[in-house]
Amino acid sequence: MKPFLCFLGGCEFEYIILGLKSNPQKYFDFDYFFSFEHRGQTNPYTFLADHAKEVLDCKPDVVILSQHDLMMGLIGGIQLNRVASKEQQDQSLNGLIDQCEGMIITLRQLNVPVIMQFFPWFRTNMLNRFKHTSPFYNEEQFMRKYVTAMEELTVKYPNFYFLNLTNVCSMYGFRQTFKQTDAPWYSHIAFPATHLAQEYTHLINYVLRRIKKVKCVIVDLDNTMWKGVIRDVGVENLEIRIDVERFHWNVLAILHARGILIGVISKNDSYLETDIKAFIKEHLAGTEFVCFKLNWKDKWENLLEVQQQLNIGLDSIAFIDDSRFEREQMKTMLPDVRVDDQHIFEQLLYLPEFQPEFITNESKTRTKFYVQENHRKEDQSALSRDEFLQQCQFKINVEKIQPYQVDRVTELIQRTNQLNTSIKRYTKNQIIFFSRNRNCDIFTVTVSDKFGDYGLVGVCIGFRKGNVYEIDTLLFSCRVMSRGVEDYTLTSVLNYAARENFDKVILRFNKGPKNEQMRTILSNNNFIESAADDDYLVYSFDLKQQQIKPFPKWFPPPQPDAEKVPMLSV
Repeated sequence: MKPFLCFLGGCEFEYIILGLKSNPQKYFDFDYFFSFEHRGQTNPYTFLADHAKEVLDCKPDVVILSQHDLMMGLIGGIQLNRVASKEQQDQSLNGLIDQCEGMIITLRQLNVPVIMQFFPWFRTNMLNRFKHTSPFYNEEQFMRKYVTAMEELTVKYPNFYFLNLTNVCSMYGFRQTFKQTDAPWYSHIAFPATHLAQEYTHLINYVLRRIKKVKCVIVDLDNTMWKGVIRDVGVENLEIRIDVERFHWNVLAILHARGILIGVISKNDSYLETDIKAFIKEHLAGTEFVCFKLNWKDKWENLLEVQQQLNIGLDSIAFIDDSRFEREQMKTMLPDVRVDDQHIFEQLLYLPEFQPEFITNESKTRTKFYVQENHRKEDQSALSRDEFLQQCQFKINVEKIQPYQVDRVTELIQRTNQLNTSIKRYTKNQIIFFSRNRNCDIFTVTVSDKFGDYGLVGVCIGFRKGNVYEIDTLLFSCRVMSRGVEDYTLTSVLNYAARENFDKVILRFNKGPKNEQMRTILSNNNFIESAADDDYLVYSFDLKQQQIKPFPKWFPPPQPDAEKVPMLSV
């Protein structure tokens, strides 16, 4: 379905819209409403004051604002020496911010992303550009204060975004972006602005979640991560050029630090693994690989094995290879995988799908969890499931959220698809708000065993509604699947609800494309499907009539005092 975009502003949007519409295959196809084209108004604040109902009735997927015309007058005032005082400038700036906040509040009932676009001025600091001696803010200082204030609004309002085009313009050159013959207090786009259209594509994909975040990057080696082919030159003669491949390794190191898994799939002899890893270590110290496959199988087969081992979606894996044959075969056999050539390294750090919302302690050590999981599987091979779980020496805690856990809880809510009953994507601010609500409980689940620490792997959000306790969200990281963590958590929450004298626990299950496993977990814990509509199934547990399942036997039973842990307050 086409996104419907609502542009409220002046001619600064014209070439953006024209550029996007000129190539829907390259960018995206959309419909739109444009206030300047519709009624000739360039001020979004006055337009909304007069025509708010018109905007609300068109039900846009995204609203994009611009205060460019208002800023243009203030920048012109600085350049033409018409500023009376810094106090006057501060007053003007506060007026812009108040207008923006007013528009956010007006549009909030739409419950859609609202974006403020900012075009930089490239002819700034012409006077006093080496040493500022004026008693007033120069253009650069004024714009810096404006940008800072806008960024503060993005923190205050979760659905508000600030699109600062300064960076993308500087990367491609201001002379390639703006008309050179405009007055110095203007900033009009020169057509075609292909890089700005691409930035809008990234933005819309990001705010509408049209592209999944990448969780794992798989790279080829020969002629991708170094110059040459191992079979031709030998490991000892491989070349990593400082101006080409060295950059590739640096990018992988940064992605790894962001919590993105890094793996290798290369058509080479497996006996070379030790030598190759020793060579790589010189260029990628401190980065662990989640997989390192050297063999002569088709790469798509290797990647499928990795995907099943990691238990993540194919659409969250990126594959990079210099060979067109390998890329096309991967696209054909596994079309959900994101496939690119080695030139993508120049963009990887910039693309939204490679930028996690949060970088937590768990995300920074994510590869270690998968390495530990391989050790678990090796130990399990000679034992039955129950025997293996019994000797894992599990430790588990279900307790109320602590302030330092907010980022990790938000990360799990944003990322988890399979073991997730609601698929609601609460923001950090919403989690903080819930934690302060007396009628809401947020439980966190932390797990460790003799192989290592899983970290915070589960979240349960419950609301008190009279004599009913409603589980709004229940989710778990896939890395604890089939260990009984889900059962332990539900038993803990049901015991808690019983102690608090609730009659019933209900859970609204949102049917998603990948979360069917959670229905099985609910049924195994004696939840009964009691109602249904197009989007939700309602599961219930009668605390007065039904018996709560005991804790799985391979977990240590909670101590009497420990069972009261969930009653702690944040």
